[in-house]
Amino acid sequence: MRSLLPDDIQKSGRVVVGTNAPYPPFENFRSESDQEFVGLDIDLARAVGKVLGVRFDFRQQPFDGLVPGVKSGKYDLVMAGMVDIPEREKVIDFVNYGVLVPTLLTNKKKHLDLRTMMSLCGQRVGAQSGTTTIEDIRKNSRACTAAGKPATELQAYPVFSQSLLALSSGKVDAVVTNSALAGYTVKQQGDGPLEIAKKFDFGAKRDLLGIGVSKERAGLTKAIQKALESLRVSGDYRRVLDSYGMADYGLTEYPINGASKRRHA
Repeated sequence: MRSLLPDDIQKSGRVVVGTNAPYPPFENFRSESDQEFVGLDIDLARAVGKVLGVRFDFRQQPFDGLVPGVKSGKYDLVMAGMVDIPEREKVIDFVNYGVLVPTLLTNKKKHLDLRTMMSLCGQRVGAQSGTTTIEDIRKNSRACTAAGKPATELQAYPVFSQSLLALSSGKVDAVVTNSALAGYTVKQQGDGPLEIAKKFDFGAKRDLLGIGVSKERAGLTKAIQKALESLRVSGDYRRVLDSYGMADYGLTEYPINGASKRRHA
């Protein structure tokens, strides 16, 4: 399996990974004073690295610079809780390793009855810059104005935690995120002000998580796919997901560029 890796990685024994923290449970800093990376992606990378006999070296990068960083060769790959979409597949390849369900976070003090995307018309909605959520909100805003309703006011933040602070302080009315981040956020805050809008319906939308790799490094892509299959057989893949409350969002196979394949299925 190691023989699939590009020669430079075999020689160095290192894979350079672009990521963006904090984005728990996928990646976070151990503490404010300790900037060591921790999280699901880090643990999974460590397990993949053990199978392949290499070390995964994570580097911090603004989210919207991750895909360009892989394309330019700055990073060997990206692991950042990133969603695989056909538009991104035109630039880099993805090895899929999980599923995310869109989720809406709101502030308990607001008492807003938000149930559909159209109920976000006229609301201030936060999201992280560079994510697929941004275009989803913009698309919904266009649908609002087309229906004669006020547009959704999008407020984008470079770091996900900033959108949560905006929601807690009342600067936005809701934050669109995913099941993993929403569940982690609500659990960590204890008796805090944020809650999941459980009656909100995103429809059947499901997103595939992907490890992004340069199209010029097909051997690395294949090696990661094979390593994930090995981890599934050994049970280590499931153990990593279990430890972050993600067991229900795992996969039993790990396609390459699954978003395009699913769209055309």
